[in-house]
Order: sequence, then C-alpha cells, then structure tokens
Amino acid sequence: MGKRRPASIFFTSVLLIVLYFTLFPYPLGKELVAKPAWAVAVIAGSSNNPQASPSVQGSSGQEAAVPEATAPGAFPFGLADSFGYVGPDGTLLSIGQRLFQVTLSRTGYINYARMGTDWIMRDPRGEQIASFSGNGYPLLSADGRRVLIVNSDLTGVQELDKNGDAEWSRDFPAILTSVSLQDDYLLVGLLDGTLQLLNKHGAPIYQAPPGQSRIPVTYGCAVAPDGSFIASVSGIDPQVLTVLGRNGSSYERTLRLRLPTDYRREVRMGFSPDSRYLFYEGADAVGLVEPDAGRLLPITLPGWLAGSAFLGESRVAAFAARDGQRVNLRLVSPFLAPVSSESFPAGDLFLGDIDGQLLLGVDGRLVRVDVEAL
Repeated sequence: MGKRRPASIFFTSVLLIVLYFTLFPYPLGKELVAKPAWAVAVIAGSSNNPQASPSVQGSSGQEAAVPEATAPGAFPFGLADSFGYVGPDGTLLSIGQRLFQVTLSRTGYINYARMGTDWIMRDPRGEQIASFSGNGYPLLSADGRRVLIVNSDLTGVQELDKNGDAEWSRDFPAILTSVSLQDDYLLVGLLDGTLQLLNKHGAPIYQAPPGQSRIPVTYGCAVAPDGSFIASVSGIDPQVLTVLGRNGSSYERTLRLRLPTDYRREVRMGFSPDSRYLFYEGADAVGLVEPDAGRLLPITLPGWLAGSAFLGESRVAAFAARDGQRVNLRLVSPFLAPVSSESFPAGDLFLGDIDGQLLLGVDGRLVRVDVEAL
C-alpha cells in the first residue's frame, strides 16, 4: 500500500492555486452590453420623459416645432405614419404626419404628397428652409447636402441646387428599380439589370452590364460612401450578389455569390458609414461582407429584414427582421461576437443611429439603447 499524503498538503495546494488566480487573474477583456438609456412616447401631448414636449399635428399637414427643445444634435426617425427628430437626451424636436412619403436627412426633410409638384424642405424643428418645384419624387442625401428628384416615370433623375434650379439631369434606357445615394456618389440599378455609377456632377463613372441570369433585373444596389465598392443583388434564375471594387478609374469584380433567394421586390442592402462593411437581405438571414478582407458572415435572422443600423463607427451592427407578428432583433460586433439577441411582438418598427448608439422605435415609442464595454 502506498503512503497516504497528509491532508494539510492537499489544502495548502488548493490555497496556493486560489491565491495565484486572485493575485494574478487572467485578463478576459471587456464585453459589449446593450442597455436602455431612455424611452419616450411619440404621441402628441404625452410622454414618459419629462424633457420631451411633442409637437401637435395640424390639419394642414404642417409640422409644428417644439420651442422648448434645446438638446444639441438632431436625429431623424420614422415610425408608422409619423416622423420627426429627437435629441440625444430624448427631447423631441418635432413630430409630423407623413403625407405620401417623407425623405429625411440629419439637417432637414421633405414631406410630399403622391402627385405633388411643389416641395418644401424644413429643418429638424419644422421651419421652412427651401422650396422646390418639379415633377417626380424628392430624395435627400443623409447629410441633406444633396437634393435629387427622381422622375415620376422612374426613367431619369436630376439634382437641384439651393435655389431649386437643376444642376444636372440624366435619363436612363430602362426604369429605375433601386437607388443608392452616398456623399458624392449616386448608384442606380435598372430594370434591364445594368448598374450606373454617377459622380456629384451627374457624369457616369462606371457602368456594369447585366449578369448572366435568365432574367437580368436589378433588385437592390449599394455604393460605399467613399466610392471604394459598389454592390448589387440581381437576376432571376439565379439570383446573385455581386461586389465590385475600385481599381484605378474602373471597377472589377471581387465577389460573386449565387443566392438561395428568389425575391421579386427591392432587396435591402447597404454599406456601413465607414465603407468597411456591406450587408444584404437573405433568406431568414442577413449577409455581412467585409470586401477588403474577402470575408462573409451569415447572421441568422428569421423573417424579412425590416431595419438596420451601424453604430459607433461600425463597431456594432443592428438588424431587425419581421416574422409574422414578432420582431427578431440582433446586435453584433462585426466578425467578432454577438452582443444581444431579442424577440418581441411589435407592429411599428424603426432602427436608426443616435449619437453612436441605437435608436429603436416600437409601437409609438422611441428607445435609446446604449452599447457599452463592461
């Protein structure tokens, strides 16, 4: 029989191990955590935020500004038939009722009727800053610096200056099916499957021919803010994701992926503000692409994509899909780790950025969700 070791040796060893990990802990790093910061009801005359004082919608359709609102910064939102601007602290700057459609930017908006030929641009507090005339549908860039008009027959586009005069106009050989406006670039996808990239003066930079699908129609397109990449989802039988990267004065294909989808409608897709990531709507999933690195990440998300947002210089991506009466929300740190996953019943839904954090709109209520490293 072997000699039994004294119990004191065992307990001493355990104590030494505990002391070692106490005095010299292994650095696990910080974890991203999502937590609500505030919530405010987007209903005239009521709010759970004492700082918020919503404007009242008049019968004329004009949005009234909120004189008490003094919060710096204005972030647009659209929720059901309502839209407006909110400050980073939850102060509502203005609320309006959508006529037919509304085009929103950080510095102003245009709320227009279906058959309107005169448009008024207002600032985030609802004050008129410009007026335009034409025939079509207005489109604002994210910063409000550019005002485009898509022809009512969807076969052309023009850009207006601050006086409402046309700076340039361009007609296309087929109907527009998708448009992506980013900084100095405008990418249009056409019914015949071609892509046309225009610069800020309306001059063509690049034209991509139709793909090899049986029916070469463009269902979605996106241009990176810095113009480094353009992408599209196109075709029937098969449906294909194509990503083109800038090479000198032209573009060359960096990715072609046959998709399992068979959409017959516009597909949601877009680049992150820093041009690093591309997302596109898939079948019960969102595809996240890092074109520079050639990486592709599928994010399971049951339902059809209803909202997206990139937060804090793309450190977090937020996606929401509607599956019947429920909404599935995913927050991920691109190509690193999931942050949060929630599923809840909802009617109205909105996702946006507010001061680098998530602005979530659900059933008449806005919620700021802060993603912090803890």
